[in-house]
Amino acid sequence: MNWFSYAEFLNRRDEFDRSVVGTSEVAGFCSSANWQVAANGFLHESEAETKFLIVEEGGNWLLFVDRDDRGIWFPMESAWMFGCPMIGDPAECVSMLKGAVIRRLASPAGFCVGGVRKNGSLHRELLSLREESLRFEEFPATDCMVIDLEAGYEAWLSRRSTKFRKSVRQSSGADGFEIIDASCDAPDALFRRIFSVQKQTSKWRDGSDIFHGADYVRFYRYLIEKLHESGQLRILFAQQAGVDSAYILGGDFSDQYRGLQMSYAESVRDSGIGNVLQLENLRRCADDGILEYDLGMHAPYKERWADRQDVYVTVFVVL
Repeated sequence: MNWFSYAEFLNRRDEFDRSVVGTSEVAGFCSSANWQVAANGFLHESEAETKFLIVEEGGNWLLFVDRDDRGIWFPMESAWMFGCPMIGDPAECVSMLKGAVIRRLASPAGFCVGGVRKNGSLHRELLSLREESLRFEEFPATDCMVIDLEAGYEAWLSRRSTKFRKSVRQSSGADGFEIIDASCDAPDALFRRIFSVQKQTSKWRDGSDIFHGADYVRFYRYLIEKLHESGQLRILFAQQAGVDSAYILGGDFSDQYRGLQMSYAESVRDSGIGNVLQLENLRRCADDGILEYDLGMHAPYKERWADRQDVYVTVFVVL
């Protein structure tokens, strides 16, 4: 097995991402290096020395961190547990996990494995550890709502209800709005425009907006910069008379799109502009060859849009 420092991993992030692309049953974008590194850098501060367990063998990876020096290893992103810290062949990854304990770690060592597809191949391999582990627990994790675009936008729309399709026809015009693709604009300018819209929302006014947290501001700013740098950023603004009223933000990873944020000014709440932006983004993604459109965590309104709900669990095992 090849053991890497965090700095060495950063130099191998493209190699890691190729393994993520080849791994089924994981949330690809949120398991990718951009998401994991952003979360590690900005969402999880610790006063203790951060230790990393980064191992690769044959294109299979383990990517864990111990921030509190307790011998408990977490994914680099443990805010939502979207990303999976075991990438590649599930059987090989489980074997590597056991080998890491024997070769490098003091037993007992606890591992919190997020982003595990319920009843998937990695889930089954982890369940095989139940009898030999010192402790084994399983918890619900954050699910993902996914749109299937493999057959294109019109095929997706044909699978929606009659009521939904009628609402699409009614909102398709969005009179008075112009949709602007700003994906190639400089990140600094984009962030100013995003904040301009955020400060007009009801969540901003009641203090519940995610961007009230400085850590989340840094997290999303890093993602925007990296996605812009790689040409994987997608952001559309809706304008009225040249003034931004709404936006939809996300990024590509291989043939998957992942939604990050969508907001609109309280003054245009009744205009249906949120639906208009989502539909326009869907069309553009489909035209560009995107096969999966990940809407992120479950919300009731997303049930009308999604073709499936990917259910994830978090497994905690002590070896």
